Amino acid sequence: MLGIEGQIILVSFLAAVLLWIIKPAGGTYTIGLLAVFLGGTIAGFEMADLAVGFVNPSLWLLIAAMFLGHALLKTGLGKRLVILLLSKFKPSYFSIIIGWVIIGIAFSFLTPSITVRFLIIVPIAVSIADACGMEAGSRGRSLTVISAWVAALLPGITLLNGSLYGPAFTAFLPRGAIAEMATAGNWFKIIGPPFLLMALILLVAVCLVLRPEEKLKIAKADMIKMYRDLGPATKDERNCMMVFAIILAGLAITGPTGFTTSQILMFGFFLLLLSGVLKIPDISTGISWDVILFFGVLMGFSHIFEISGVSAWISPALESLVIPLTKDPLIFAIGLYVLCSVLRLVDLTQSWITASILSLLTPVLYSDFGYHPLVCLAIFIFSGNHFLFRYNQPWLPQVESLVGTGGWSVSHLRKVAIMYALLSFPILAASVPYWRFIGAIRVV
Repeated sequence: MLGIEGQIILVSFLAAVLLWIIKPAGGTYTIGLLAVFLGGTIAGFEMADLAVGFVNPSLWLLIAAMFLGHALLKTGLGKRLVILLLSKFKPSYFSIIIGWVIIGIAFSFLTPSITVRFLIIVPIAVSIADACGMEAGSRGRSLTVISAWVAALLPGITLLNGSLYGPAFTAFLPRGAIAEMATAGNWFKIIGPPFLLMALILLVAVCLVLRPEEKLKIAKADMIKMYRDLGPATKDERNCMMVFAIILAGLAITGPTGFTTSQILMFGFFLLLLSGVLKIPDISTGISWDVILFFGVLMGFSHIFEISGVSAWISPALESLVIPLTKDPLIFAIGLYVLCSVLRLVDLTQSWITASILSLLTPVLYSDFGYHPLVCLAIFIFSGNHFLFRYNQPWLPQVESLVGTGGWSVSHLRKVAIMYALLSFPILAASVPYWRFIGAIRVV
């Protein structure tokens, strides 16, 4: 029986989810956070317990990393790096897509924000489509823009700090031994290969389905001219480049020195402020603090549920859904993916809520059935990336508001969305023997 404190917390949580779904008050996430905090204080919990997510190192890593991404966008350094790389290739559909992949991976080391990456890459893809005279709605334009978006989205997921999924989802894991298993090395080993495979196969599928009728009408000289038109690098660009060089060097020696990723990124944030690249107005408007508050409250859910008794009360219900899948690894991977995909119909937060709740099961799934917690997170992310439904994938309206009607054809994007959802099945099936081979799945 759930006690009165737990009942209040549960009602507060459900109220927050409902508010995030219906999006009153202009769609701010903060209103849901206030519902949780109000319910928690009524239930008699200390603010230190309710706000525990805000002292989570992962949240501060996100804050620093999002400001680093803002610096790339603000100074124009990101655009300069993209066009410089593309100017080195002989233009063709194939070389441009390869360029997007290289850029997507490289930018994953610079910022974990997928949003920042596509804000930089997609407008350049549209510029290339315009330079080639590609008509709106043509397959060539859709291929150019959609492939850029996919490259901004998928490759970065292979790194723990290459997307917001890494810091956020690992923060959902119950504290202790389970959370300690979510290291950067384990993340790349367990989650990296499946998403690299997805990126490769999805881009190949996009090329086959959207094979352009028209030839690419742009020469290498045109790309070089686009770069020259940017003019010389500004002081802010040079300072930003220096800071990112220091950050990359610091990340390369985190092991021997004992410094953490969070410390390196916070130091980079400090240098951007010290050099004047980021100024006072950037602190308030450079990143979405509403999103930061949202992540902060989500990262505290596992602790709040634990101290309120909700975890103990809800675990049997969750186990009744998930435990029957555990006897066979293939059924587990596919079944959990289907379950999460169904929950995505109402989870408008790209599986953040689904992951925060289902992560409560990771201790029993590991200890009793041998499923590594990062295997579960990989499956959560596969469903979180769904873009079948525009209402629960904010990346789509963000891109379209950025480029207007000059981007992809909606019908072409729908085909790619269906391909992603369907390709997840064989890729998860192929991942199961790999996970068993590396010991991430060991049927007990």
